[in-house]
Amino acid sequence: MHLTVTHLAAFAGVMALGTMSPGPDFAIVLRHAVASGRRAGFATAVGIATGILGWVLLAAVGVAALVSTSPVSYLAMKLAGAAYLVFVGLRTLWTAVAARSELAPPAHADLAALAAAFDVPRHRRRRFRWSPLIVGDWDRRHWAAFRAGLVTNLFNPKVAVFFLALLPQFLPQHPTAGDTLVLAVISFAVTAGWFTTVTLVVGAIRRLLDRRAVRRGLDTLMGSALLALGVRLAIEH
Repeated sequence: MHLTVTHLAAFAGVMALGTMSPGPDFAIVLRHAVASGRRAGFATAVGIATGILGWVLLAAVGVAALVSTSPVSYLAMKLAGAAYLVFVGLRTLWTAVAARSELAPPAHADLAALAAAFDVPRHRRRRFRWSPLIVGDWDRRHWAAFRAGLVTNLFNPKVAVFFLALLPQFLPQHPTAGDTLVLAVISFAVTAGWFTTVTLVVGAIRRLLDRRAVRRGLDTLMGSALLALGVRLAIEH
């Protein structure tokens, strides 16, 4: 069997379905895009996609198989990933609690923020540019977002199991390095593309999300979701 356009399209479709499934990656991208803006969301998306790229390559050389078949390795990675998610979840919840202690804005502020969310002055409208994805443009906050996406993905052993089950369905019986690299690049592109889309959607409504009450609610929701995902990852068999 050789990789054909049909095989590649089918692989991209399966990857898209897996990537779009709600989970820790989605929650981490949403958190950074809401809290720190579109560029941080992009950086998180690239971190997650880099983790996916790494898992494809590790699955191809057998390291992922070691993780999935070794109870000790699997448990250690699972607990490390769960601890990280719990930590981020608690920190996000603390942000929401701390925000509640601040003075409430004037009664008309919410209405003004809502109107501003849908009425951007023409001179402030900007076309989308890919420059925020250039690594040279990143500051410490963007590198932190990148690491968050990378760590969340790499310390999720379920991703290793996913690729161990998926890759043999699409790789030839005797795959070359080029075959593996093609699937790895597709995985990276699909993952980065989906989470970039999520970031763009969040960026489009960020003025609305910046309302203090909405922000507190989102921090509470995202913190609770990350905490729940971490606990579920820790107790799942």
